Amino acid sequence: MGGSGVQRPVKFAKYLQRYGWEPIVVAPDPGIYHTFDESLNKELADANVRVERVQNSALLKAGKKSINPSHSKPWKAALLKWITSWFFLPDNKKGWINDAVKKCVQLTESESISALFATAPPYSNLIVAQRVKAKTGLPVIMDLRDDWLDSHLISYPTRWHYNKMKRLESDTLKTSDHITVVNSYYKSKIKDRLGKNSPAITVIPNGFDRETFASHNSAGKDNEFVILYSGLFYGSRKPDWFLKSVKKVIEKHDDFSKHVQLWFQGGLNQSHWKTINDLGLRGCVTDFGYLEHHNAVANVMKADVLFLTLGDRKHIEAVTPGKVFEYMGSLKPILAYIPTGVTHSLLNKYGAASCVGITDVDAGADAILKLYEQWKANNLPTGSFEFIQSFDRLNLTEQLSGVLDRVTEEI
Repeated sequence: MGGSGVQRPVKFAKYLQRYGWEPIVVAPDPGIYHTFDESLNKELADANVRVERVQNSALLKAGKKSINPSHSKPWKAALLKWITSWFFLPDNKKGWINDAVKKCVQLTESESISALFATAPPYSNLIVAQRVKAKTGLPVIMDLRDDWLDSHLISYPTRWHYNKMKRLESDTLKTSDHITVVNSYYKSKIKDRLGKNSPAITVIPNGFDRETFASHNSAGKDNEFVILYSGLFYGSRKPDWFLKSVKKVIEKHDDFSKHVQLWFQGGLNQSHWKTINDLGLRGCVTDFGYLEHHNAVANVMKADVLFLTLGDRKHIEAVTPGKVFEYMGSLKPILAYIPTGVTHSLLNKYGAASCVGITDVDAGADAILKLYEQWKANNLPTGSFEFIQSFDRLNLTEQLSGVLDRVTEEI
């Protein structure tokens, strides 16, 4: 699978061998998904990481088939979300749990397995780990890339669904020997919900792979001021306010319109293109669609400014998207339409970010104009190299290996 969420476990698997741990990845056969990324698969192959696949019995399982987000129908996504929210707890991947448990138990019988690591979402993965622990007694680390109960991606149709998920979260997480999360906000929330019986929780943030960035040149085109967005838009996460800010600068500064180029990689849908056309921006927009990770990083390094938006939805102040760390890994200036919260605080420490409100067109336009003037003067800000070192995937994997060492020493 492609996208930012898979990179965390891929990079852990890639680097764990350097710290004395031999990972065996258990994953389902490919199903229907919006993107696939063979470059990430190749990284595992190059690192000689063993992958054991099991039958994919999840809701969407009809072979390896990608769905272009720009061509998908919004009503189909809404229908799937509705079905999932009503009938599939914790998520629509629960169909693979039994086969995954069987495979993991078989591996513990044939291999010298010391610990289990499960990452979520999908939260079904954590239930797999819980059941394997019950059968084998092996220590378990449960990793949360998003919050569970209060995830910004989950909508509960009734209070009954919310309460059932709350019990499921508590019953599952309390069986772990250690929990890892991507930020301190999630740590606090989960610890409060689990109470005195909470396992130890360690923050291991998302990050960037120095090896990937080192292989790409950071020089852009001399005559183009390129602002790039990497990733998907969905729900309230959309480029509209940013595009309106660009339009506002164009209307006031003819010189700007001759140089600005807007790059999007991940896929624009019909609604995005309508906004672009309505604002008269089609001539300066390039849509690369979905790119494999190495190619996406190459474009990040070619851009002058990186655009970020989180969208306006519940609990969004707690979210730290994976792209934020890759943006910072480039040391490029970041233009962020975000609320006050975890990501805002992170970017303040980065030192080369302009943060405005999610819908603040005027402030966004002012920030874009300032960055453009700095670009013309060859004086764009650079992020703090010292600050981003803590987000190097190699260093983060060392932290995970330390957790693995501790949970296995305690048994």
